[in-house]
Amino acid sequence: MSKRFGQVLLSCCLGAFGAAGALHANAITLFNTGVDASGVDLVGANVTDPHYTILSGPGLGGATSAVTFNCCYFADGPSSRWISVNSSGSTASSGTYDFQLTFSLSGLNPATAQITGQFAADNHITATKINGTTVAGATTDTFGAFTSFSINSGFVSGTNTLDFLVLDDGAPMALRVNALAGTANPLVGGVPEPSTWLTLGAGLLAVMSMLWLRDRAATPRVR
Repeated sequence: MSKRFGQVLLSCCLGAFGAAGALHANAITLFNTGVDASGVDLVGANVTDPHYTILSGPGLGGATSAVTFNCCYFADGPSSRWISVNSSGSTASSGTYDFQLTFSLSGLNPATAQITGQFAADNHITATKINGTTVAGATTDTFGAFTSFSINSGFVSGTNTLDFLVLDDGAPMALRVNALAGTANPLVGGVPEPSTWLTLGAGLLAVMSMLWLRDRAATPRVR
């Protein structure tokens, strides 16, 4: 096999496999804090956030919807707002509050899912969990600026949960999640799409091999 042919073959294969991830990733439907179903900022204080639930925390008898909260942090908007247990952010006592967002990977391959975003909290985000598993390094202790985070594993088929554990060292207490976005490759007929591209790659290799054999047969041999 000539060097040139090998380079062409390698380029074609890399192009096919690269397209599997680059061209066929679908967006995951996710929501920042303090927005409506269209991702637009909610208007007013103490407005119920339709996406984030506070599962537990000091003084809570059970899960409750988070609400918008205006205070002394950096300004709300343009694509997220601060949320808390009430409009003043006042809490019964110090402790950890579990803010949860639920989202779906229906029709998507969880092995290819990834999420990125930014967050801030008063006082600390001590842990971020995907389906109950702690995400390494996804913490922050500031409410004066956003901290970036990413999640690349721990996803499951169907319904998924994303939890932000906020430690309150003394009221007020609040959470802000911004620029939350994710992608995953689709399933085709219930099978992860990358397998389709593996089949295509195998077919490509077969075609290129046949072309090489044809060219070799057509090339005069020097004795």
